[in-house]
Amino acid sequence: MNKTDYCIVTTTVDTEKSAKEIARTLLEARLAACIQIFPIESLYHWEGAVAESREFLLQMKTRSGHFPAIQEQIEQLHSYDIPEIIMTPLLDANEAYLAWIDEETL
Repeated sequence: MNKTDYCIVTTTVDTEKSAKEIARTLLEARLAACIQIFPIESLYHWEGAVAESREFLLQMKTRSGHFPAIQEQIEQLHSYDIPEIIMTPLLDANEAYLAWIDEETL
C-alpha cells in the first residue's frame, strides 16, 4: 500500500444543498470513501474587489487515481464560474484507514 496513492480533495460551494448533492453523487459512484461538510466564512478577491460569503467546504477522502473523475463530477454539478477543486496527496496515514478507503471506493 503506497500512502501517496491517497488524497484529500477539497471544494467549496454556496449552499448546504449543493454540498450534499455533490457529496451524495460522489459517494454513490464510490469515488470517495468519506466526505465531510463544514460551514465556513470566505474572504477573497473577485472582479476587482474583496468579497465575503458564507460557504460550505467539502473534504473528500479518496484514492489519488479518482481525482480526474471527481473533478469532472464537481465541475458538472458546481454553480461557480471558477470552482475551487484542490487535490492534496497524503504523506502519511494509518494503514487501517487507507485499507478502509480501498474497501469503500472502486
